[in-house]
Amino acid sequence: MCTEPELKPEPKPSSRASGISIRLAAVAVAALSLAALWTSPASAEAPTRSEYVARLEAICKPRVEATERVMKGVRADVRAERLGVAAGKFARGTGIFAGTVTKMAPVPRPTADKERLKRWFAILHEEEAWLRRITAALRQRHTIQAQRDTARFIHTGNRANNVVIAFGFDYCSFRFSRFG
Repeated sequence: MCTEPELKPEPKPSSRASGISIRLAAVAVAALSLAALWTSPASAEAPTRSEYVARLEAICKPRVEATERVMKGVRADVRAERLGVAAGKFARGTGIFAGTVTKMAPVPRPTADKERLKRWFAILHEEEAWLRRITAALRQRHTIQAQRDTARFIHTGNRANNVVIAFGFDYCSFRFSRFG
């Protein structure tokens, strides 16, 4: 005798599984909506110079305050030949400075100022390189070299200020007094 196999009914999807798929669909729709808003012409507009300055100042202010805290007393450390301590302070200050430039770079720039700001960012990268050299010289206990590099760092910072003087930056402008 031949018996036919029993056919079992297909299991219904659990309410949990269907709830997850609904949530995934909702997340996908939300992501697509955000992407559409992100690429809309209104958001593609370049900011005005004053809007740009306000955005950058909001990035720079807390980082400048952190730099001032980290670098406090570094000149006295160098004078007292506590070069390891001074090198550590410069290393932390360099990290803060580099992080600030990294956070500022993706901010949309005013169309009329793109070339000027491109030059400014190039000079900011030079400043970062001088800070790294100062740190290295202090670690190697080469105080004269650290002094030379500090002079170049100050000069580079002043060059950066001259490029964007019309912007009226406060916290995003170079002031050597913040470094010690």
